Amino acid sequence: MKFNDLRRLENDTVIETDLCIVGSGPAGLSLAKEFAGTKTEVWVLESGGLSDEPDTQALYDIESVGVPRIMNQDIIRYRILGGTSHIWTGRCAPFDNIDFQQRSWVPHSGWPITPDSLENYLERAGENLGIGPNCYDETLWQQFNVRRPQSDLNEKLVRPQFWQYSKEPHDASEPARFGRHTPDAANIRILLHANVTHINTNEIGNRVESVEVSTLEGKRAQIKAKAIVLCCGGIENARLLLASNRRVPYGVGNQNDTVGRYLMDHPGCVMGTFNPKEAAPVQDRFGQYWLDDAQGRHTYLQGIALSAEIQEQEQLLNCAAFLEEKVAADDPSFAMQRLKMAFKNKKLTKQAYEDAIALLTHPSATAQGIYRRVAKHRPPIRKTTGIDLFCLVEQRPDPESRVTLSEQKDALGMPLSKLNWKISEQERQTVKRLSHLICQEFQRLGLPQPQLSQWLDAKENWECNFVDRAHPTGTTRMSLNPKEGVVDENSQVHGVEGLFIAGSSVFPTTSHANPTLMLVAMSIRLADWLKITEFNTLGEQFSREKIGVVDSEETLISSTPLL
Repeated sequence: MKFNDLRRLENDTVIETDLCIVGSGPAGLSLAKEFAGTKTEVWVLESGGLSDEPDTQALYDIESVGVPRIMNQDIIRYRILGGTSHIWTGRCAPFDNIDFQQRSWVPHSGWPITPDSLENYLERAGENLGIGPNCYDETLWQQFNVRRPQSDLNEKLVRPQFWQYSKEPHDASEPARFGRHTPDAANIRILLHANVTHINTNEIGNRVESVEVSTLEGKRAQIKAKAIVLCCGGIENARLLLASNRRVPYGVGNQNDTVGRYLMDHPGCVMGTFNPKEAAPVQDRFGQYWLDDAQGRHTYLQGIALSAEIQEQEQLLNCAAFLEEKVAADDPSFAMQRLKMAFKNKKLTKQAYEDAIALLTHPSATAQGIYRRVAKHRPPIRKTTGIDLFCLVEQRPDPESRVTLSEQKDALGMPLSKLNWKISEQERQTVKRLSHLICQEFQRLGLPQPQLSQWLDAKENWECNFVDRAHPTGTTRMSLNPKEGVVDENSQVHGVEGLFIAGSSVFPTTSHANPTLMLVAMSIRLADWLKITEFNTLGEQFSREKIGVVDSEETLISSTPLL
């Protein structure tokens, strides 16, 4: 892998390569990694550099005209090598089977691929993310090496939902930071400070030819490639296609006015709160668990999700809730971790002194934490100042919820993204129903019940209680019919040969699960498709069916492991 910086190249340089990947986040670098050591020459374009750059970050400015979104883009998207993995929290889960189905009560639902076809790719994605087994059901209890809870949830109503946390190879306290693990191969090159300003096609717009890039200082270059993959996220992928309008005035791939539509996220909200003095039984049951295997220790979180049965019966969306703890400054478990680090680094600071005091003044909690670690193989129950019951809900696909181009421009002269994000009443009703079912189940199980948020019953202005979770999705959705989406089932832009898209923008629906695991899996799947169709690096013995990708008139078949 070689680094280049556009600022140091001659102006108007032309680079010719096999594969050009736009974006160095989890999607882009996972894709590049699959080509490491092959005969395919790959250039990865990154807008930022190796450290924070406020001027580059400002290129993410947006104009929001819909439901309020987090306007400080620095905390939700990052222009730096590794992309938003530089700041993500690492929570991972696959989508549920129901998420792939065409549901009569969810307009525009249904994926053109099956969940079974992604199993192999989820396993491979897990290696990139530093997570454990691709297992998220109640068979985990045995792997946790703990006793299964004696009282089960009524799974006709709600079911246990598990997530696991990504981790760095040599620092389990951090999730995978993709910029630290760029592919180490001579055929992979990374071009920093390369902001894509236009996607060039042939005269009639049905074949991609190159991308134009520029630095903030005005240094320009052009990258010509056999195949180009956009991996810029749910907002920027749509923005780039729409802004590439010199030869096709409506934007590349937008012949059916679908680019930018179906903007979704994971509307998140506090559905209730617990009294910290009474919440220990809930923290114990729906807290964190450990799974130890040959790769080390993996941390899981248990929450509660709506059952598929209740979603269908009551025409609800997919939805899951979990505990968000506001950890106290003198929590003994965190104090012990910090104190160990202080002794290891031989830096006895004021914080180390305060941590020692916290351990001495909470002897019973300290002892309980040690007991849980050693005897119960569980993390300690944390001392908190507050505990929220937080919910992430699937969003109803809406073609009027969309990204368009603003009249405002950034420092490169490109139009800003104009976001008209819409949330429907179906989201509120889903969250409200889950909150009532949780109260019902907790009462039956003898667990403390949450104090539900009053806004759940509000008739007006309830939207302000939802916040986007920086998971923009759906703006270049996957579809069999070009009139209903932007990319086909193999992630190629409809009607534009050689142009592909990876990332959450291709998801037709959002589930409730954080998108990173899924988008990494889909990127690896796309890499296998490109190896066969564009570069023939897998050899004739690998058929299209074996990699779980399809032609337009077929349905997805299998996911036989390849590599």
